Amino acid sequence: MDSLERQLYVDSVEFSYDAHKPILTGVHIQCEIGEIVGLLGRNGCGKSTLLKIIFGLVNTKNAFIRINNKRYKKGYLSKNICYLPQHNFLPNYLTISAVIRLMVKDLTKQNALLEQDEIISKIRHQKVADLSGGEKRYVELMLLLQQDADFYLLDEPFSGVSPYVQAQIQQVILANGNDKGFIISDHHYHAVLGIA
Repeated sequence: MDSLERQLYVDSVEFSYDAHKPILTGVHIQCEIGEIVGLLGRNGCGKSTLLKIIFGLVNTKNAFIRINNKRYKKGYLSKNICYLPQHNFLPNYLTISAVIRLMVKDLTKQNALLEQDEIISKIRHQKVADLSGGEKRYVELMLLLQQDADFYLLDEPFSGVSPYVQAQIQQVILANGNDKGFIISDHHYHAVLGIA
């Protein structure tokens, strides 16, 4: 298969909150299946904004986005891209088992998460509200990875997680690295550099 057919290609991204302070100018980034790309930079330099632009949550005048050789105005329209936002997105009143049953349609994948995953199997009967920040982050990532997408934009996947959960997240990303592409932004840049 041609490499363009399995590639996230983003170019010419321009963004500013006001006309006198550009945040992003002429940004280019690309990711192919099998790549883990680290997006590093200081606070406020536009890393999260770039991920939101690629996914389609933030509008901008100029951005060229091509996913698997097809152009999109908003990445989510391709269904070949998933986005892990900085903030938690799981409903607090549901148990982990209920969330998995809602978000993962394949019964084999559901059972694998609930019965075989070392972290999830221990917390599956707990409500989302009762989990630690690291446990929530891990569950969110695992749910996204069950979706049928080629590319994953991860914004702060290591934020608020213990060293143990951080290592587990790194292992999960590496284990999926052969057939998926990742762009990861995180202030814990050592965790990103360890796998990118």
